[in-house]
Amino acid sequence: MTQWLLVILVAFIVGFVTTYLKITIDRIFLVLLLVLWMGFGIQQAVVINALVMLLASLLFFRGAKSQLSQLPNTVKWTVLVLSFGGGVFGRWVGLQSSSRALIVILGIYAILIGLRLLLIKPKMVPEGKIHSGVGIVTFVFSILTGLISAGGKPLQIPVLVKGFKLSMPQAYLVASLGTIASTIGFLVGELWFTKAIPLSNLAWSWIYFVAISLIMFIFEPMWSQKMQRWVTLAVGILLPIVGIKLLV
Repeated sequence: MTQWLLVILVAFIVGFVTTYLKITIDRIFLVLLLVLWMGFGIQQAVVINALVMLLASLLFFRGAKSQLSQLPNTVKWTVLVLSFGGGVFGRWVGLQSSSRALIVILGIYAILIGLRLLLIKPKMVPEGKIHSGVGIVTFVFSILTGLISAGGKPLQIPVLVKGFKLSMPQAYLVASLGTIASTIGFLVGELWFTKAIPLSNLAWSWIYFVAISLIMFIFEPMWSQKMQRWVTLAVGILLPIVGIKLLV
């Protein structure tokens, strides 16, 4: 299969899954496919993915301005500062780590996300009071973002709902804000520690962002809860298999 056919297939899969799982920023499926199908090194794959996440964040901001404005300022700044710092720190650790170590982390993460999709179903609960303590959760996951450019929202949200008594929309908003800040931290860390982001990575990120966004635009009108359940089941089964493949 030619490289450009693979690019189209990767964009189709990521766009399709992202649409039906209602993922706005995180693109961890892109990292997996860049490594396993495109043959990219893990360090290059996570940088490309972080750039795609940054571009996706701009779209999220456009649609979530009013919701973000309702967050208390102390919460916003705590999440932003801690998550940004965690993203920078995680990127520093990632650059010191071997490719094998990062692949193992990616594999474990894929397994956990798959199990989360299969075993933990979202529950609608009343809104709770959001306080600055949520920054601790976003900080921990921001380090993960720095390591493998994974936002970790599927794992963050249950923690925020269970541990901080937030509703699903509240938890989603906090986790999204943390993911955006940690992604920026990742890229600032990349520039600070390596002094440059290669033009090839910038080009690949634009190509994948545009292609994935186009696929999402096509499939968004066809979204249904029934199809979402089937996609969730399929991805929940496949991710642990892929994760185990990365570990062995």
